[in-house]
Amino acid sequence: MPGFTDPTSNEAAQLFGLPMAIGTPLDQLHSASQVDGVLGIVRGSVVGVPLKVTAYGDVMSAMGVESFSDTFVESRSEALSSGAEAFEFSYDWRRSLDESAIALQAFIHRATRFMQVQRNSSEPIRFNVVAHSMGGLLLRYFLQFGGQLLPYDGSGPRLNWGGAAYVDKAVIIGTPNAGAVQMLDRLVQGIPGNPMHPAYGPVLVGTFPSGYQLLPRPRHKPHGDGDNNILDADFWLSHDWGITASWLVEERARQLSGLSSPGQRLEVAEDHLRKCLHNARVFHHAMDQPLEAVPDHLEFHLFVGDAHRTPMHFSGERGDRQLRWTAFGPGDGTVLANSVRLDETDRSSPIPWNSITVLKSNHMGLVKDRQLLGQVLELLGRAGR
Repeated sequence: MPGFTDPTSNEAAQLFGLPMAIGTPLDQLHSASQVDGVLGIVRGSVVGVPLKVTAYGDVMSAMGVESFSDTFVESRSEALSSGAEAFEFSYDWRRSLDESAIALQAFIHRATRFMQVQRNSSEPIRFNVVAHSMGGLLLRYFLQFGGQLLPYDGSGPRLNWGGAAYVDKAVIIGTPNAGAVQMLDRLVQGIPGNPMHPAYGPVLVGTFPSGYQLLPRPRHKPHGDGDNNILDADFWLSHDWGITASWLVEERARQLSGLSSPGQRLEVAEDHLRKCLHNARVFHHAMDQPLEAVPDHLEFHLFVGDAHRTPMHFSGERGDRQLRWTAFGPGDGTVLANSVRLDETDRSSPIPWNSITVLKSNHMGLVKDRQLLGQVLELLGRAGR
């Protein structure tokens, strides 16, 4: 998906959003677009003045990352001659993370064959993987469950450590392991525009299954002390929020222009909402279970920000188009520190962290933090490069 899409037309909205259809499982809803690399560089303009902002450029450059297409064809000769041993995995961050885990498994298989050719050896290869934010959830799912889809019946995937055979060290940075309440606000009001991209409305954002997987756990009571379950479709319908909100008739018409009536579009949107929330509940349950028989070779290293005021609780009334933050906690401004650690008062983290490093950077600043870069290179045995 090259660049950023302006979703003001039917065609653009449907290109950027994921499709919806009653009776079709999420993994079988095929998009007309695909992602085009991670955010190494983002380009935009302010009052006509061009801007170029590096997002993941620092950490990618420090690690010596070579960016390849999925077929490992582009720049292959240059990589072979330069001895490149670090690669970027770009994934469709809109889709459910179990689908992305399947793509990651295929990518690692290709990377393994690539490295074996480069080394002229058939010996097994294990990689060290650095993942930021949502990427950490994808990595954890892959390590624990390999390339399994979330079962449709809600039973959950089987813990088989299917991805651990390919990984030595998992470096996880600022990942919302217990969710982030700001994602709920994105599903309510959409993503506001800025000089780098236009605004994306709640219907478009609400087509992304991954967004619901980033929601906080109901047991953490992000809505205060009430019994509101933000992973229950009835909560969304009763509050008139998100993809089915009554004020989003025109946006649903753009996203579902192939349907002739507002009632049909609302029915499809509600079906999609229910599927995404069911998917998120199964995903959360799988990711929060205590880990058994962790492979001896596998290490988990965590980097977390805790110096910024970060939303923790919200309030909102029926029909509101934006949430209000009622309580804050330490974090990186986007994700609470205890969510990154998956650390709760009544249960210990299910993840056996080998190290936890606390930093003062904000969520996106973590991947530029000089202390983090130095420690990551040391962990990966690339210090001084």
